[in-house]
Amino acid sequence: MNLLSTFYNFLLDIKPLPMPTQAHVLDWMTWVFCGVLVLLTLIIVNSRRKFTSIVRALFSPRSRNQLLRESKPLTEWIYAFLFLFDFLVIGMALHLIISTFLPTISQHFAPFPLFLTCTAAAAVFYFLKTANLYLLAFIFNCPEDRSNHEQNRFFCTTCCSLLLLPLTIAAAYTSQFSWLLLYAVLFIACYLFAWYRTFKLKSNQFNFIEFFLYFCTIEILPFLIIIKLMISFR
Repeated sequence: MNLLSTFYNFLLDIKPLPMPTQAHVLDWMTWVFCGVLVLLTLIIVNSRRKFTSIVRALFSPRSRNQLLRESKPLTEWIYAFLFLFDFLVIGMALHLIISTFLPTISQHFAPFPLFLTCTAAAAVFYFLKTANLYLLAFIFNCPEDRSNHEQNRFFCTTCCSLLLLPLTIAAAYTSQFSWLLLYAVLFIACYLFAWYRTFKLKSNQFNFIEFFLYFCTIEILPFLIIIKLMISFR
């Protein structure tokens, strides 16, 4: 009962943001959200079964094996559109976080250019980590592990973006940014599960020490650097 009462009080405290006073009610953020929803709708309508398998692949070995049998993952058109969907959602969430908690950064950008910068930064960050993954796979001669982790990371990113979209919309149009804190818990759980799945599929060529070194340097260190920079700017 206490938990339900707390959640009820939280909902009562939500205060919608005032609507713009201009003649056009729909601002650029609304158009971006509409575009993202249209993109997701087109993906689901045109490839419903494939989309369902991708969402379930991180948690279901059967769905993952089905994707591997049907085609080579990350090569069809649906993956390119899902990458675009992921980066747009992450870019919008980063835009809201920076605009709210890091005004020293946001004051140097107009809102829409800041969103584009955040989206581009998310894409660059993802593909730099992918490049590092290819480099380590070449050094340790473990292409199978690289492929497994690359697929699991994509599945994890897509699942997290699907969870992040409604929470970002809620945070954008209310005064409650606790929605993004809820996403942080879901992201950590999904992220750790993706690593668990990668380790379960690990080949004998990739030992535990190499796995631990990769996890600390390529996965954990960039996040620590980003957190350090955000604290410094604040």
